[in-house]
Amino acid sequence: MAGEWLALDIGLPDKPEVQELIDLTGEPVEVVVFNLFRLWSWASLHCADGTARMTLPRLVRTCGASEQFWGAVASVGWLEIDETAATVAVPGWDRRFSQAAKSRAQQADRSRDYEERNPGRKRQGKPSDAPASDAPTAERRRGDRRDRGEVHHHPREAWEQFRQAWNAGKGRKWTPETPPSGWEDRLEEPGWLDIATEAIGRIGECRYFKTPMTLIQFVKPGWAEKVLGGSFDHPKGSPAAGRDFGDAPPPPKVFTGEAAEAFERTRKKLAAAKEGT
Repeated sequence: MAGEWLALDIGLPDKPEVQELIDLTGEPVEVVVFNLFRLWSWASLHCADGTARMTLPRLVRTCGASEQFWGAVASVGWLEIDETAATVAVPGWDRRFSQAAKSRAQQADRSRDYEERNPGRKRQGKPSDAPASDAPTAERRRGDRRDRGEVHHHPREAWEQFRQAWNAGKGRKWTPETPPSGWEDRLEEPGWLDIATEAIGRIGECRYFKTPMTLIQFVKPGWAEKVLGGSFDHPKGSPAAGRDFGDAPPPPKVFTGEAAEAFERTRKKLAAAKEGT
């Protein structure tokens, strides 16, 4: 279908699952990513909920690759294969591909049926003999969200769904009804909500922190991407951990020469003044 699109995470080639698929299949990263794109694109056009009547040979014929490849995809958790029922399913479909083409079409059908059953709720149009406006039609600005294919999330609905997902995860529970500061800014970032929702599932693997991660931390710029990319998987202080977001204090400043002598004189003065009080 011309004009259809599929939102993909720009960090997909670096995801642990993709790296594991490279090891399992021996295929290069570009082949792995392309095969996944073929699968998700086909499913977005032909599945309403991510499940399709599909055998493994038919999947190979439709999306390419091999049965061994799709078996590896299932082993990393990105595909469910039921040979008895002859179905394949993409886990987390509603969360990751809720704007898929067939889902959008079915939603449009449901909206149209609702309007037909409730004609009183339909907005009244202008009379046919109403004079045309002299004002020129507003031209869509280049870069408009619709031109870029971005999904607009209603802030209230998005917050309620996200808060439920957050409180069901491993982070510190968020009890206020309102979102933390920074939530609206992150929501305006294209694709952030999908990335953040997926990142919630990895919080339990973040061993960098001794206490549960807070939502205030999570909505900082770039934080969800780092969680999803595994930046916080190693315990603090380990060689692979590094330092992120100022969690570790800066190293102590070392003075030498005249600066060291001045520092020592100042320290003695402060100590003497303290003893005098």
